[in-house]
Amino acid sequence: SRGLVDLDMHLLGLKVAATPVKRASPVVLSYSAIKDRNVDLSNQIEEAFGFAGLGLLVIKGVPDYSKLRMQLLPLASQFASLPESIKMKYEHKESHYSFGWSHGKEQLKKGIPDIYKGSYYNNPQYDVPTTDKNKIDIAPEVCSQNIWPTDDFPQLEKPFKELGQLIVNTGSFLAYHCDKHVISKLGNDFSSENYLENVIRTSQSAKARLLHYFEMKDVLSVSPTDLDNWCGWHNDHGSLTGLCSALYQDVRSGQIIDNPDPEAGLYIQTREGGVVQVGIPPDCLAFQIGESSQIMSGGILRATPHAVKALQAPHCTYVARDTFAVFMQPNFNHLMTVPRGIKDTNVKQFQPGTDFGTFGKATIDMYYNS
Repeated sequence: SRGLVDLDMHLLGLKVAATPVKRASPVVLSYSAIKDRNVDLSNQIEEAFGFAGLGLLVIKGVPDYSKLRMQLLPLASQFASLPESIKMKYEHKESHYSFGWSHGKEQLKKGIPDIYKGSYYNNPQYDVPTTDKNKIDIAPEVCSQNIWPTDDFPQLEKPFKELGQLIVNTGSFLAYHCDKHVISKLGNDFSSENYLENVIRTSQSAKARLLHYFEMKDVLSVSPTDLDNWCGWHNDHGSLTGLCSALYQDVRSGQIIDNPDPEAGLYIQTREGGVVQVGIPPDCLAFQIGESSQIMSGGILRATPHAVKALQAPHCTYVARDTFAVFMQPNFNHLMTVPRGIKDTNVKQFQPGTDFGTFGKATIDMYYNS
């Protein structure tokens, strides 16, 4: 799973007039607060993940996060710069390119291949999530074995796993407070099988994605009004996504630099239909709600459409962007149910009675031609 679901509504190709960008500040929680099971964070969870929220909050003070971020993120640019013949060795068509290297396979928008973003996918917790061939045949997108570039780029595996596991552990602490909030709204109608904390702690299907956004040498393809020219509008379809603050690199010198374009970066569509830019502080770890949690919480927790806007000329011609996301999600055979009394989840590809593997495959099929 890559945590993406296509939005073929008016969001695709969404443009804005040349007016000042609206910026929104996310809810900020401390790591010590989310680890404390006795503290009440319901108001903050509602503000961030409820109907009117951004679908995103950030955690500050995560131990070792800043160090691991700086160890891993620069490796995205390094791997992306390897010869194509080497990178192709680590592609995995059988999983819809959901393990190993993927570039140009996904669609940025309907009918437009995503050539400006390369990804390296793996499970951050389990190299071999299952040896059951039947499970692998049914759900190769989540059940396949990890693919590490041991021969050509051995330095990737260790920091990829370490940061990925830190994000999953941190997400499990946050998930407890999300469950506590949903229980306060739904009571016993919210099944313990759907508790977000249980999903994260028992799943063997987490997927981490190291992302490299390539520089755009063709300046004519970079419209100042496009908000989705580095990453198309989408909802994450897993349960909870951990997201690092991005690094920007001058590809001419290889030096890490500050973002030279204040309007480039992450954009979120609000529930009222507006669009805001959201910054993630470098020392903070962001978390976004995915559509699986929206379904399983009966809409108490809500996913939001988001996209990434590219740098404008001339910066787009020589600056690349690197980040890392971890999609925490149910096991592929987890039956996805809605709380009692809830009829509509507002997730178009969800069919009642399906498991997460089926749901995830429907999502990925929306993004790939084959």
